[in-house]
Order: sequence, then C-alpha cells, then structure tokens
Amino acid sequence: MQHELNEAYDDSLRASALRLLPLAVHDLRERDHGVDRLIVSGDREDGDGDEDDFPRDGVKHDASFTYFVRDQAGTLVLRDEHARDDIPAGEPPEGFGELDGQRTFALDDLRSGYSIVIIELSDRRVTALRDSVAALGLPLLALIPLIAGGVWLAMRLALRPLEALRHDIAQRDSRNLEPLHSDRHPAELAPIADAVGALLGRLKSALDAERAFAARGAHELRTPIAGALAQTQQLADELAGKPEIGRVREIEAALKRLSQLSEKLLQLARIEAGFAKADSEIDQLPALKMVVRDINASTAWRDRVRFDPGAAETLPAAMDPDGFAIVLRNLIENGLKHGAPTAPVRVLVGPANTLHIQNEGAPLDPAELAQLGRPFVRGGTTADGSGLGLSIARGIIEQAGGSLALSSPVPGTTSGVEAVIKLPRREAQ
Repeated sequence: MQHELNEAYDDSLRASALRLLPLAVHDLRERDHGVDRLIVSGDREDGDGDEDDFPRDGVKHDASFTYFVRDQAGTLVLRDEHARDDIPAGEPPEGFGELDGQRTFALDDLRSGYSIVIIELSDRRVTALRDSVAALGLPLLALIPLIAGGVWLAMRLALRPLEALRHDIAQRDSRNLEPLHSDRHPAELAPIADAVGALLGRLKSALDAERAFAARGAHELRTPIAGALAQTQQLADELAGKPEIGRVREIEAALKRLSQLSEKLLQLARIEAGFAKADSEIDQLPALKMVVRDINASTAWRDRVRFDPGAAETLPAAMDPDGFAIVLRNLIENGLKHGAPTAPVRVLVGPANTLHIQNEGAPLDPAELAQLGRPFVRGGTTADGSGLGLSIARGIIEQAGGSLALSSPVPGTTSGVEAVIKLPRREAQ
C-alpha cells in the first residue's frame, strides 16, 4: 500500500511540474518589469507593482507543496512564498529526489532554459497511509469474530465424520462388540474403522470364550458340589457327638461357600448374556413380594425383612422380572449379613419409581462406600460372602437402564446403609 501511495503522490508531483512550468515560463516572458525575483503569494502582494499586488482574501493557500523556478544560469527567478531562497544551484537534480527529507521533482524546459522544482511540504503520504490502514484494518478487525465463527463451523463440518466414528466406537462395550461398518465413513476413515472392527471381533471372540468357560464351569460344578455337600451332611449326621464332627462342619461350611460362589458366577454369566433388559414394562411388585416372602419364610433371617409398598399398587419397570429378583435378593441379603444382627431390613417403594432398601448398623466410611460394588471387593466385615452380590446387582440394574446408588448413614438417621434402585422406564429409554 505504501508503494502504491508513493507512486500516486510522485505522479502528482510530476503532473504539477508539467502543468506549472509552462505557465511560469509564459508569465516570465510576458512580464517586462525589472523585478529580479518574483514571489507568488495567495494572501499578499508579490512586489512587482501590478494589479496582483492586492491581497486575495478568503482564498486559503495550499501549503501541501511549494515550488521555485530557475533560469538557464541557475538564478532563482520565481518562487512560492513557502519555498526557500538559499537552495544552491543544481540542487536537487532533475527527476525525483530528496531535499531536507522532503520529496522533490525537478523538471527542465530545454527550449526556454527554465527549470522548476516541486517540493512536497506536508505529511500527506503518512496521513494517507495511516488512514488507509485504518479504513481497511478496522473492518477486518470487526470481521475477526465472523472469521472465527466460519473457521469453527468449517472445522465442525470437516470433523463430523470423525465424530461419527468416535460415537460408533464409544457405543462398544463388553456387551456390544459388534464390528464397525466402514461403508458409513469417508474413505480416509474407512481403514481405521476396519482395523477397529477387526480388533473388536478378536476381543469378542476372546470374551465369548471366557464367558462360556465361566458359565459352563460354574454349571458343571453345581452337581458335584451339591453331591459333596450331601455326603458331608450325611457324614455329619453319622459322626454326631464324636470329636471329628468339628472338622466335618468346617468342610460343610466350605462347600456351602463354594456353592454360593458358583451360583454368583452363573449370575455373572447371565449378566454378560444381556438378559436384564425388557422390550416392554412389566409390573415388578409380584416379584418383589415373592422375594420378601421367600427370605422371611425359608432362610436363617426369618421374619427380618419389613416391606412397605406405600401407596404403590404397581411397580412398572422395563426389565426382566428374574433379573429384578436377583438384584433384590442380593441387596436384601447384603443388608441382613452386614447390618445389625437382630435389626430388620426395610424395603420401601419410593416416589419416581424408586425402591429403597435400608438396614441398621455402623455407618460406612465414604472411601469404603465408594469401593463397594466392584467385583470381589468387600468392606470391613467378617460376615460370609464372595464380594460379588453388590456387583451383580449393579450390573443387572444398569444393563436394564436403571441405576443403583448407595449412601451411609441412611438419610435422616445416624447409622445404617441405604441402597436406592432407580427402576428403568421404557419412555426414559
């Protein structure tokens, strides 16, 4: 921009010289006065005694440039009132030049021998450059938010296929290892989708083999464990009152723990198979009453479960009733095992399709409470257990689309633990 402005102002100086020199030569030839030097002014007389000696009021002199004219001998014969009269002859040279930091243009008239020098006085070049930069820069500054928005939008559109691939990968978990479909992605991302799909296929094969082994192993163990337990109980009856009965009872207790563990492993295998989710809502209240009745009637915790349905006549949830029964049984048994020895466990139907299971006992430390729910993790308790019940319950309820939250102490009290089940609804899914 500065280069173009300099060219424009240089052309203006040259054009001014080309226009003024012929006029000055004509004026000098027409004058017959004996004035050695003419001084041209816009507001005072020039001293030659003719009619142009009168002031020209109201006409502002343009001081953006000045000039002077020399004759063939280099004598100053005509100058503007702003021009210096002490400039040595031969300065500045013909053409464009510099004089005391000011741009000049000198032009010679070969026929008359006169020469003219145009000197730029003002800082118009700097002002024009500054104004031009401001005129162009300020709108560009105002456009920066729009440019940033355009860049953001362009990047969003360009990264949309990558976001779709990320979403497809994020949907894959231990229960969904279906291969990715590369035909839905651009050619640049298709190899990545194929590679991830192949990896998921190998992982699915490995997990399926592991799940099948665990399920079959647990199933195959049930019969021999049950047989060994029956034989041990028969042996305990035969050795009743003898010194060896203590060791037999220890073997019986170990077999019972092994039987419970195999049952939990089978439940884990069923979770991996994805049985908990239902396509339609099912009333879970009959299953809830059945589990409570069964625990109160046929276990060692006889009549220690208190059920309060509140105002609920139904308990709809989009999950398999068998899965709901497993969740409920595990949570109630946990409450009975780890709560106060003789205190009841309360099962309450709450608002917003929730179920609350509360027990009494010493409150849990927040750090310990945060660890509960992980497989084989048990709190600071001496009660029997495998550390799988809470993990199984959480896995089933989350697979169905609900949630399980633990808190200690029970809200409104200073003791106990509360498990809150948020049952899944079909419309929420």
